[in-house]
Amino acid sequence: MGDPKKPEVTSGQNTLPPLWLMALVLGVSVANPYYAQSLLPSVESDFALQSGTVLLGPMATQLGMALGFLFLIPLGDGKERRGMLSYLALGMAVACCFVFLAPSFPTVLLGWLFLGFMALIPALLPSFLTAFTPASERGRMLGIVISGQFSGILLSRTISGLVAEIWGWRSIYALSAVMMAGVALLLRIRLPSLPATDKSSYWSLQLSMVKLWRQHALLRRSCITQTLLFGSFMSLWSALALHLATPPWRFGPARIGSFGLVGLATIIAAPFVGRLIDRYGSARIVTCGILSTGSGIFLLLFNSLSIASLAVGLMAVDVGVQSSFVANQARIYSIDPNSRSRMSSQLFLTSFLGASLCSLTISRFWNNWHWLGTCLFAMSLVTLAFIIECRANYTHKQTPSSGATRRMFAF
Repeated sequence: MGDPKKPEVTSGQNTLPPLWLMALVLGVSVANPYYAQSLLPSVESDFALQSGTVLLGPMATQLGMALGFLFLIPLGDGKERRGMLSYLALGMAVACCFVFLAPSFPTVLLGWLFLGFMALIPALLPSFLTAFTPASERGRMLGIVISGQFSGILLSRTISGLVAEIWGWRSIYALSAVMMAGVALLLRIRLPSLPATDKSSYWSLQLSMVKLWRQHALLRRSCITQTLLFGSFMSLWSALALHLATPPWRFGPARIGSFGLVGLATIIAAPFVGRLIDRYGSARIVTCGILSTGSGIFLLLFNSLSIASLAVGLMAVDVGVQSSFVANQARIYSIDPNSRSRMSSQLFLTSFLGASLCSLTISRFWNNWHWLGTCLFAMSLVTLAFIIECRANYTHKQTPSSGATRRMFAF
């Protein structure tokens, strides 16, 4: 592991591009794995798949992301990061071309897997920018930049649905291939160079991830609670398209995609969430995020035949999950400045691996569970996250500890 006394590169903060541009890059990049969520009924119809089989698509993408976080992200501490970000953007452009040209559903699954494997810019770019940002402003910076990530995740459904309605479901991947090639060029030209913070070998970096996991209880808790929340988030959004494509709705791709507009609340809220983290600490925001997610699922569960209730419930889920995500990122970045990419890797790895398992579960049991069972499954995950977070906060309040540890776990 790197030298913990090594200073951060905050002196170069003025060389960064504008934060709005970085938010845009993050949004365009993160959208790629989520385009499929509004397209699932169209893909199912195009390949004449059995009901529920198409849900293997989100599972493949999330599994690919988990593998990328496991095998590629640790290099973010051991390699020059500007170049790595550029190559990842180029890799996503190639993956989008592969999906666009795929002749069969198994080939599409392979393309989605590769797209997920390369879709790591959302994990690397915030930690890259953190190295150039003073500690007192990191919550604000993360709130602004990650608002672009929220925009990409949530508006990707609307954009892909509209494009599919006009030109077919494959067309969004051709458009994205061009955009990602442009992102690769932009990152190479505009970002400052950021040298490696750890000169260890690749396998030493991998082994250090295990050591970091064992060493930091806060890292483990952040990963577990975010995994449970993100699993509930992906279960609901993956199943939503199939729910809205059946009676009494029978919506097409554009109308299904329009539900992504509920994410506007999250986009607006993200910068304020960052400021609240700076003011009140991450633990409070994580707990509030869990409560928001649970209240949204409660509304989805008990009034699922109302469009307004679906919209408001999904909005509460989005705000809760994404607020918790910003807070969990902020608190793991505070643990060890020289290990941020590896800690980010573990946060994303566990989140997307958990989400892939949840999507696999939903695809397996969709014919029996449908929307009601999916909501109950999501609620059970959120309840478990609430128990874990509250128990940890209570334990650290009751247990005598050093001042540093007390500040780390203060609620």
